[in-house]
Amino acid sequence: MGLRILMLTWNYPPVTGGIEYVAEHLVRGLRARGHAVRVVTAHAKDAPPEPDTWRAARPGLKAYVLFSLARGFSLCRGERPDVIACSSVVSAPAGWMLSRLFRRPLVVLAHGSDILYPGWLYTRAVRWLFGRADRLCANSGRTRDLLIAAGQRPERIVVVPPGVLVPPADVSPPPLPKELSDLVAGRRVLMTVGRLIRRKGVLEFVEQVMPPLVREFSDVLYVVVGDDAHHSLVHHERRRDLIARRVQELGLARHVHLAGRLRDEEVAALYREARVFALPARDIPGDVEGFGIVFLEAALAGLPSVATRVGGILEAVEDGVTGRLVEPDDAEAMRAAVAALLRNDTERRRLGEAGRQRARDQFSWEVISARYETVFQDLAGGKAT
Repeated sequence: MGLRILMLTWNYPPVTGGIEYVAEHLVRGLRARGHAVRVVTAHAKDAPPEPDTWRAARPGLKAYVLFSLARGFSLCRGERPDVIACSSVVSAPAGWMLSRLFRRPLVVLAHGSDILYPGWLYTRAVRWLFGRADRLCANSGRTRDLLIAAGQRPERIVVVPPGVLVPPADVSPPPLPKELSDLVAGRRVLMTVGRLIRRKGVLEFVEQVMPPLVREFSDVLYVVVGDDAHHSLVHHERRRDLIARRVQELGLARHVHLAGRLRDEEVAALYREARVFALPARDIPGDVEGFGIVFLEAALAGLPSVATRVGGILEAVEDGVTGRLVEPDDAEAMRAAVAALLRNDTERRRLGEAGRQRARDQFSWEVISARYETVFQDLAGGKAT
């Protein structure tokens, strides 16, 4: 018999981002496994109505928190969910109150940025909220270590990484739109996918890695998919204009393309045209790369990754097996690793195929949803500590 699950999530499509991606596909995966999942989420302009999904009528965090508490109370009173789940610590205050009022077990998904965001009051509040959960689902071993360092008990923490959508074998990849197809034709394409925040290191890659790569490979093209983090509660940088200006100043307009946001099918098609996926993430205090779903998406397309030894990336990319890892802020090591793969088709294909197989076997949403299901079933069966 399926579980009744109440999911409270500030982060949810149509807003894009890693937490939004996890929340969306966890809901889909649990529903596909026969569980009744009710979603209470934030306001989104022009979002189409969805079954069993309730959105706050007004934008803003305060409106969401009040709405999640009120709507959650109504759903708990009417349906008595087996488990209350929060996609991040933002939803935990309402989740905790509902779990205590209705004596339901509480699961909170933990991300590195939730733990490391600075501020004495914030830190105390977050530690207290995490301590009220019956289970904490950390998105990587690195996040688990951060939780333990913050005083959380190890036996209450379960590591469940993000998943990736594995397309059916009989579905052909979509073609690239003509403007992108014309852009990448005959080029050695590198690509990065992610929000344009300081932690991702895109600006430094453009400034320090691209000029020597262009001197060695006159046909190289670096495509950056993503935009400023307009909806983030944590990141308020506006990096796109700065990166675009540096591209012009360095004479790289023919070799760097800022694609902005693309549809999922366009990104999937671009993965198949690229040769290397690059993410030069930086080690910035208070801002950690929790895991990196984009590495799995790239791997599904047979694309090897070159990235840095930061946060959860060490679990998303196996150095020498599915890609290459270098130390953060080592521009020369990053350049050398990318150049080596651009020169060696055999090695690039070996790493890409290993990554594809690993993503399918270990990180498909079917596998990851089953791991979450086990956590929820244990709690619903009265096994919470």
